[in-house]
Amino acid sequence: MPSIQPNVLFPLSGSSTAALGDRLRLRLLHLGGTLIESRWGGHDYIAPHWRVYLNLDDGAWAEVQGAKTPLRAGRLYVIPAWLHWVGGCRGRVRHLNALFDLPTAGRDIVSTTATGIFDLGGATSPLAVRWMELGVSLAHRVMPTASQVAQGYELAYAAMAVVCAQLGPVGERLLSPMGRAGLYPVLAIVEQHLSESQSVASLSRLAACSPAELHRQFLAGVGVSPMRWVRTRRVALAADLLRTTDLSIEAIATRTGFADRVRFSKVFAQHMGLGPAAWRKRELS
Repeated sequence: MPSIQPNVLFPLSGSSTAALGDRLRLRLLHLGGTLIESRWGGHDYIAPHWRVYLNLDDGAWAEVQGAKTPLRAGRLYVIPAWLHWVGGCRGRVRHLNALFDLPTAGRDIVSTTATGIFDLGGATSPLAVRWMELGVSLAHRVMPTASQVAQGYELAYAAMAVVCAQLGPVGERLLSPMGRAGLYPVLAIVEQHLSESQSVASLSRLAACSPAELHRQFLAGVGVSPMRWVRTRRVALAADLLRTTDLSIEAIATRTGFADRVRFSKVFAQHMGLGPAAWRKRELS
């Protein structure tokens, strides 16, 4: 089997959003592979995006609340957004990964529903085999092709379907009814204008409903109030900008709709456990 080229990253950034019926929105942020070593060990992680991991070698592990999960070679794992975990590695491990965002799966719902790492199977799992095939095909490219991006979306959706099935009835909470409530257009507009001032009144005008009805629909759809959802999405965008650009903290604060760096840093730390500068350093180390 072809190997993953060591120390090669395959960045994929964009704002296109695909829909699975009216139940789930997903945005693929990164698709590729790299080589991880012992320097990966001992890092605390928390991020607003979901991760799909598949390693070609044994040696890596992830720990959640003191319980260690070996990330075994050939097995497919999903690490939920907002999960606080510690990663570790012994030796050199060829590592396939995808990062994706579920804008309507609110932090509060995810944190109370998806509380651990999901094992989606190994060589006997068709999904794991297809992820492996995609990862191997990426190894010799600097950027994914349009076909590989489409496969990434398809397989990310499939991975989430398995996650929700493993969760049983509570998995329904991750499959937001926002589409049926007619709020997807509102969410899309807000996502494109996070730098601008937002209020319950302005959001309710976009949704063509009363503020009280908007509040009810948000609680039913993503489990939080409209403004709490906006704040979480601003933090998610800020995290992506910190990870993928060299913009200053001040510039990111402005782009994500915060009044100043002090306010931005306070809110970011409340969500991520670290201030933006420290979080960026950790993510890029």
